[in-house]
Amino acid sequence: MDSAKEKIAENFGNQYSTYSEIWKIIDEKWEHQLHRDLHAAAYYLNPRFKWEDDFSTHVEVKKDLYACMERLISDSSDFNQADAQMDEYRYKRGLFGMRAAQNSYKTRPPVEWWDQFGDHIPELRAFAVKILGLTCSSSACERNWSTFNQVHTKRRNRLSAIKLNSLVFIMFNKKLKFRKSRLQKKEDNLIFDNVSSDDEWIAEPNADDGESVDARDELALVVDEMDNEFRGVDLTVGTEEDNEARENEGDDNENDITNLDTHEEDDRLSFED
Repeated sequence: MDSAKEKIAENFGNQYSTYSEIWKIIDEKWEHQLHRDLHAAAYYLNPRFKWEDDFSTHVEVKKDLYACMERLISDSSDFNQADAQMDEYRYKRGLFGMRAAQNSYKTRPPVEWWDQFGDHIPELRAFAVKILGLTCSSSACERNWSTFNQVHTKRRNRLSAIKLNSLVFIMFNKKLKFRKSRLQKKEDNLIFDNVSSDDEWIAEPNADDGESVDARDELALVVDEMDNEFRGVDLTVGTEEDNEARENEGDDNENDITNLDTHEEDDRLSFED
């Protein structure tokens, strides 16, 4: 992260006033979302990073590593064994010194690599596999985006990953298209007759929603609802031309859903492969 910040400063000519706000945003995300003991432990236990010349020797990395060990290795005997086995990994001893291990640590997934070559240090291997096997996700950052927030709500958390990504793609592009169309029009800020009411996009969930509507109707309902949410929040004024544009946008929903249904099966097959 420090090297990334330095590169940003270099691109701004090392003038602090031009990049200070960017650094402030990065530091805030780093401290509250990305700076965790697990990240440091995974960094240390991944041979692709550990065995490189530019590996960070900052004391904070090792401090966070041992903090994870204390929390995840409850048995004191296993903890002591894993601690003693660190030298085997650090200095590439035992199976780690074999040509197969040396040739594959850059290309093989770290979990598979530890499982294959960590037999002589079972306690440390179990800890490394547990840490490196955790799934990384950017959802925590994506939920700050309004489009992702509209799609991934409590009422829609039953959506599959493929359908969720497709809906985010559709809604994001519809927003861009609508904003572009508004920039090309002259608006009268004194006309308020066509402002959509908030009540139009508030709907109470039915108890039998999951049983009474098939998958296609449910998807159509989701897209229409999100479309109305987006218009209800973003639009403050409207003209007759805006009304016509909104009607055209509504007609596009059915085409978007048809295309989504057509390609969803292919996406699912590709995902399973």
